[in-house]
Amino acid sequence: MSRTQATLLVWWPKAHEHSKTEDEGRTLRVRYEVHGAGGKLHSGEEALAALPKELPCLVLAAPVEVSLFAVVPPKLSGNKLKDALPFVVEPFLLNEPEENHVTLWGKLAGGETGNQLAAVISKTHARAIVASCRKAGLKLIGISCETLREPVGNAPVAWFSGDDFMWADGLQVPLVVPVQQGAVLKVMLQNRIAHTSAGKVFMSPSDAARLQELLGEMPSALPCETPSQAMVQGLAQLAVKPLVNPEELRRMGMKSMGPAQGSRGFLVACVGLIGVAVLGLNALAFKATQNSRTIEEAIAQRYAAVLPTTPMVADPLLLIQREKSALTAGAVNSNNHGVANLLHAVGLAMGDAPFNSMVDFAWADNTLSVRFTPNLSTATQESALQKLKASGLSSKWLITGKDASPVLQIQKKAAP
Repeated sequence: MSRTQATLLVWWPKAHEHSKTEDEGRTLRVRYEVHGAGGKLHSGEEALAALPKELPCLVLAAPVEVSLFAVVPPKLSGNKLKDALPFVVEPFLLNEPEENHVTLWGKLAGGETGNQLAAVISKTHARAIVASCRKAGLKLIGISCETLREPVGNAPVAWFSGDDFMWADGLQVPLVVPVQQGAVLKVMLQNRIAHTSAGKVFMSPSDAARLQELLGEMPSALPCETPSQAMVQGLAQLAVKPLVNPEELRRMGMKSMGPAQGSRGFLVACVGLIGVAVLGLNALAFKATQNSRTIEEAIAQRYAAVLPTTPMVADPLLLIQREKSALTAGAVNSNNHGVANLLHAVGLAMGDAPFNSMVDFAWADNTLSVRFTPNLSTATQESALQKLKASGLSSKWLITGKDASPVLQIQKKAAP
């Protein structure tokens, strides 16, 4: 994280929750924090698209989506090591090695000599995160995970994040246990405490109180120290522990925001180019707006020529097509209260309705049924009935179907 600029941290939901939200067309909401040089400045939960666009953004993947293993890496370096890592963790994976991003982070003092912490995230999940951040306009600088936090000196750090309890001691693979599994948490925590020689653990007072409430009592006499500045800044470590390297992010369409982008002169040149690009985009947007207005005016003129007595209260092509079908079927006659005239009356009566609120209409048994979007106010509906009544038409509102879309029915007058 920058020492001078605030950074936006976003806790990403689990992969299946992310996919379900997109499939259902709902807005993705995320937990976030804004961190500055002195620690956390602001936090909350917000829609992804509503987060500040001007801040560099670090996404923290859900721990369940990041697999951690203790491995002894081969004696390789550079690209050779990078290419070999997916096959080093292959025995632990269910999918193909090439379908994952694998990174190494620090040596583990416990277990086999030469053990290092390997972190694995699927490329599919990483691409989904990048695509959503691009769509929301966020300045993504990296994808990391809370489980990559480091101990303070030789002392473990422990904290709650959402519904998970986490423990990092630098001896073994970091511990992540859902709070719903209280019995499992108690046993695993006792095991971790038995293997630490630090004599203390860094944990905030609120987290210590929550742990004691969850377990009924603290699992041992291991004292909990109030977080030092090093632990307060613990999340800052994650900015330099990406699960996906910057080169891969650029391939996915994210531009690097790191300090190693070039000299000051190069940055100034980039700013100038961006300014020129913005002006060009503004010009293109103005031209597109003008073209759109021209097309809309042409549509309105053609519609008025085809249906001069019918107000354009919905999609003009839909109205024209339905009018054509009604004419072909012989449903419209010379009577003053044919479909066209009834639609005209509806358009006049619904003058206060939101633009394009009409969804569909149908003609059957001398009755016109007009369906509207659910955002019609009661006042608008009552006003429409009064206006239609004043025109000598019998009408009523119905609520049909599961979508609660109001339907206006108008009865055609019998021929004299």
